[in-house]
Amino acid sequence: MPDIHVSPHRIPLGSLSVPVHLIMVRPTVQFTSQISHLLGFSKTDSQLLGMAVEEAFGNAIRHFSGPVEGEAIDVEFCVHENSLVISIRERGIPFTPQQGQRYTPDDLENMDMPGLGTLLMQKAVDSLEFLSHGRKGKETRLIKTIPYGALPQELLEVQPVRRGRDRPTVKNAIVRPATREELPHICQLAWRCYGYTQEAFLYDLEALTEAFDKGTFVPVVAIDPASNQMVWHAGLKIHDPNVPVGEMGLAFIDPAFRCPGATQQMADAVTAMAKKAGHRGTFDCSVTTHTFSQKAMQNCYGSRPCSIMLAITASGMHAKELATSVQPKGSVVNHYRAFDRSPATVYVPERHRTMVSNIYGWLELPREIGTPDTEYPLGESRVSVFPLPDELNVVFIIVHAIGPDTAKEIAEALRQCKRERRDAVYAFLPLGAPASPMLVEECEALGLSFAGVMPHIHDGDDRMLMQRVDIVLDMDTIRVYGEQSKQLFDYIQREQQRVDQGV
Repeated sequence: MPDIHVSPHRIPLGSLSVPVHLIMVRPTVQFTSQISHLLGFSKTDSQLLGMAVEEAFGNAIRHFSGPVEGEAIDVEFCVHENSLVISIRERGIPFTPQQGQRYTPDDLENMDMPGLGTLLMQKAVDSLEFLSHGRKGKETRLIKTIPYGALPQELLEVQPVRRGRDRPTVKNAIVRPATREELPHICQLAWRCYGYTQEAFLYDLEALTEAFDKGTFVPVVAIDPASNQMVWHAGLKIHDPNVPVGEMGLAFIDPAFRCPGATQQMADAVTAMAKKAGHRGTFDCSVTTHTFSQKAMQNCYGSRPCSIMLAITASGMHAKELATSVQPKGSVVNHYRAFDRSPATVYVPERHRTMVSNIYGWLELPREIGTPDTEYPLGESRVSVFPLPDELNVVFIIVHAIGPDTAKEIAEALRQCKRERRDAVYAFLPLGAPASPMLVEECEALGLSFAGVMPHIHDGDDRMLMQRVDIVLDMDTIRVYGEQSKQLFDYIQREQQRVDQGV
């Protein structure tokens, strides 16, 4: 069993060393209540934690042997992985719960039967462990998962993973698809790298398992053969099983290890999975708080920038071991790597043709600019409005088919987003539709501006991406890598200013 007391992923919260007397139970429970409040536990969970600590503390006193003078019960609170860990250490009579009487509730007359205390502790926490430390005594360890997003940012910066000689170098890592049983370890690895600032999907084991079982989340991991620990993860997310284009991402490396060559290993493994599955290409969403992931996508994966989505990532996005900029809402550079390079015709407003042609040139995708229609087709308009998870507070508007009422439907969706106080809205318009240039112009009149191109992603069609951001962004904190990304970012900013000015 790993010793969390010396783990590089441990954040200390405080400790108590108290005399072996029952009168010290209440101060210990009160300290527990303060820690629970700090970490965002509900009132009920805080009360249950206090009850579990009270029971464990009482057990330590009841099983203590010999004189208590000079002896103490040590209670330690820390965050380890994504959980609160409360350790209660003492040197009382050895006690093995597994050999004790197991309490099974049946009626009120039996409420004082042996085993009730252990049952109450088990119900209050996610994990209850009884450990023996030989001559150093024994330990009761209470473990409770911290609510999503509740860990204060200040605590994440208390004790960063030590760099330098303390970090072992991983040699000959074993790269393979992850198993279902390893999904909890992936959640923990995400926390070690990003805290709770990644998307909620990564910390919801039930949702992660469901996606794994459906095949919409395909993870690959690397195992250090020396320690048998998972040291990095990357994966593919399949947003629509009917559209063979996967999102590459969810890539993170354990900051406690040196992993030379890991980025290229990730690229090779995930690309091989995508090609084997028959994908037409892969895209990614690289954060702009730093340029490490953008550089990796361009230099290792061979992907190229195609769009930039402003204000789409959760607030407080933070990589523990990288120099990151502070962004109230994060933005991403979308890259694409095409496997299917079949030629196609796209319809682009004259104003944007040079930029769009440049993007397709970077992607090495053969596209001919067609002559647009001057009237909307008489067919029925089809528009989907898709809110993303709550922590993102943004909405996708996906146009499947353009008709006479499409602009009206988009306008109504934008009004609804205003009423809901969404941070941003992103519209995906079909570039294969000859009426698309007219719709782009109407969207600009509604406040949407050019954000780039996304090939193959919806209904197998290329999309022009437009966006409207309704919060204040500091563009100076957005970091992009490479001349192509800089050219695209400059163009997006100019277009946003033009649309805002109604030019």
